[in-house]
Amino acid sequence: MDEDVERIKGLLAPPLQDAGFHLETVKAVAAGPRRTLTVVVDLDESSTDPMSMEKIAESTKIVGDALDEVEVFRDKPYQLEVTSPGATRKLETPRHFRRVIGRRLEITTKKDTFKLDLAEVGESSITGTDPQRKESKTVDLGEIRKAQVELKFR
Repeated sequence: MDEDVERIKGLLAPPLQDAGFHLETVKAVAAGPRRTLTVVVDLDESSTDPMSMEKIAESTKIVGDALDEVEVFRDKPYQLEVTSPGATRKLETPRHFRRVIGRRLEITTKKDTFKLDLAEVGESSITGTDPQRKESKTVDLGEIRKAQVELKFR
């Protein structure tokens, strides 16, 4: 099944990228008669906009159209789920951090836990403002144990 997943990733990535999306992951699960193909799609890293329901619908159409052309699960019925990484996903790569520039993050490092208003992302570090101290702070990505966007409820 792993080679099928790799084949599907190769099939889906180009049309999604052409439409301004990024293919995060593809997961295929077959349990008895039930089969599910889960495709996680995000916006391209140049966008800091959240993934809207309209964008999910657009990416679902692209995925569905691409999959209509190939055999999945040996042509047995399956459920297709197209989703986004979600607002509470762990931020782990420079691409993840670029998507949330301008947002407040909750960060845990090997030494400390703090909040950071993210301003810049490099290949090995992030920079922002500590909202309590009003000071600029640079954090090496290798030091981060956990980072997530702080959610604001209206």
